[in-house]
Amino acid sequence: MKRARRALLRRTVQGRRRIWIAGRSRWPVAALLPCAAGVVILGTPTGDVMPAFLLLFAVIGATVIGGRGPGVLAAVVATAALATTFVVREATPQPDGRWAWAVVFLGLTVAAVAWVDNLLSDAARRATALLGPLVEAAPAGIALLDRDLRFVQANSALAGLTGRPAAEHLGRSLTDVLRDAPDELVARLRAVVTSGAVVRHEPLEATARSGPAHQLMVDAFPVRLPGDAEGVITGVGVVLTDVTERNRLEQLEREAEQLQVTARVTHRLLESQRIAQLAGFEISLSEPRYVWSAELCALMGRDAPPATDEDAVAHIHPDELERVLAVQSRALATGRPFTLETRMVRTDGAVREVLVHAEAVRADDDPDAAVVGLWGVAQDVTDAKAAEDELEATQGELVAAQRDVADAREEIEAERLLLELFQRAMLPAELPDVPGGDMKADYLAVADRIDIGGDWYDAFGLPDGRIALSIGDVVGHDQQAAAIMGQVRAVNRGYMLEHPDPGSVLSRLNRLMVVAYPSGTLVSAVVFLYDPGTGQLDWSNAGHPFPLLAVPEVSVLKSADPILGASVGRTYSTHTVMMPEGSTLLSYTDGLIERRNTDLDRGQEKLIGMLSRIVAGGAAVSAQTVIDQVTVGMTAAETLEDDVCVLALQRHVDTD
Repeated sequence: MKRARRALLRRTVQGRRRIWIAGRSRWPVAALLPCAAGVVILGTPTGDVMPAFLLLFAVIGATVIGGRGPGVLAAVVATAALATTFVVREATPQPDGRWAWAVVFLGLTVAAVAWVDNLLSDAARRATALLGPLVEAAPAGIALLDRDLRFVQANSALAGLTGRPAAEHLGRSLTDVLRDAPDELVARLRAVVTSGAVVRHEPLEATARSGPAHQLMVDAFPVRLPGDAEGVITGVGVVLTDVTERNRLEQLEREAEQLQVTARVTHRLLESQRIAQLAGFEISLSEPRYVWSAELCALMGRDAPPATDEDAVAHIHPDELERVLAVQSRALATGRPFTLETRMVRTDGAVREVLVHAEAVRADDDPDAAVVGLWGVAQDVTDAKAAEDELEATQGELVAAQRDVADAREEIEAERLLLELFQRAMLPAELPDVPGGDMKADYLAVADRIDIGGDWYDAFGLPDGRIALSIGDVVGHDQQAAAIMGQVRAVNRGYMLEHPDPGSVLSRLNRLMVVAYPSGTLVSAVVFLYDPGTGQLDWSNAGHPFPLLAVPEVSVLKSADPILGASVGRTYSTHTVMMPEGSTLLSYTDGLIERRNTDLDRGQEKLIGMLSRIVAGGAAVSAQTVIDQVTVGMTAAETLEDDVCVLALQRHVDTD
């Protein structure tokens, strides 16, 4: 049965493509199993029917281990072994019905081979039908590689990242599909196969066959067979997360911050130009004479003012000369002040933007006298002009960057909502009805975190009328934690259906965590078994926050058993408590009571007091009301820092 389960899991993981434990050695193993049975038969005096059954079991075992081909080989060898027993036990073979029986046995064993192989293939297809939609719905790219790093399975999200249909991945090597994969990453993935190492958050920039390049984050882990004590690695699980938008948002935020710094510097430069010392000048008409301040001489690159009109006019830009002379003539004619922005040329040929403020000079400073000259100030606004242009451009870029940041935040929020939807999709769609009682559950996600948690709850009915419940938390917040959560929840269901004992289920789960998962993978959980007819509640706790039972006095169901995956060979005990009529069981994950800078004991005390007040009124309070009031009361005054699962079970008062 153990090898059968392993073979079934192999086919479940890789569909109809099989990964054999022994590789080519399955053929000699398939031949040796019937031979070994024949040796036992020859050494044991028995009837004719018993050897046939021994050889038939050997053929079935060879089919489970090796598949249909080795199974047929085993059938032929088994028939030969059966015929050999006839020859060895009789000195002279008799042409009686035994040889016909050997021929019939050959046909029966071949039919058994086909039946067992089809049975396992059907089970594999059913298991694949259950797991396939979950992998296909994942928002991240998920792939399964064989030991040669060839694609065995790929979901639609991965196909979107690589630009290839999912079917085109199958059978191709990793480097054929992701040609940009660096040699270092390929070497690390091969190390996953050889040593069981885990690859975490390895960056990869991949160019799709059509479309833009994607910035990816690669996580990889070994795929092992549950229950295999030797830890045989059958392939590599790869999760590709598209972080292109996240990186773009971070880059935009850095650019926006730099643009804000540039805007502040530009503004200060403009202010410095405004309060700077101005260059003065005066022009006399009675006798051609130019008076320039030292600042204006330095601005034009001169040691002394110009001596002639030609020398002064040479500093006016040729394209501005006509306009400047016209403005100057109008000022001399009207006596009105003017402001002029123009271009001037230094002695070294450099062009400067100059802002000129001037007014007329009248003889003897008499307002009614004739105009005899001009005087004013000039300011070099070249840098200020450039700064204004740069500021305008910077402000435009800043507005665009802020718009891009807002758009990116909306996209990230949409991604977070999608991840939360994915998380909820992994939880049960509905809870079973509880005869004579009620059961409700809820899941609360952290609002501002873009990842997937490992919190879960589950409940389902057993064939004998009892109800199995569980709640737990995988340590970590990433795709691997979510994947482990889904696997543990599914395996927990299988163990409960096979042997409904909470302590036994947790003991088997602990062995699974230690053997089949990477070191350091930890899971806390509580498993309950409730009998609605008697009110008996069996439970076992593996390092999870203690459940509360309100009768209406609130009692804590304490246990000292450790978290799953922490110790090898740990046996978990089953506890029993009776739920009286009108009682309420409340179980939860640590996010409900854990807060930064506050220990769990204080959070649990607050929860106990709140549950006591809810059920203390005496009137019947529904399970949904209990959950609503508990979650609101525990999170209203404090920010939720971790995902939360809450599960409430009630036993009603019998009014008959």
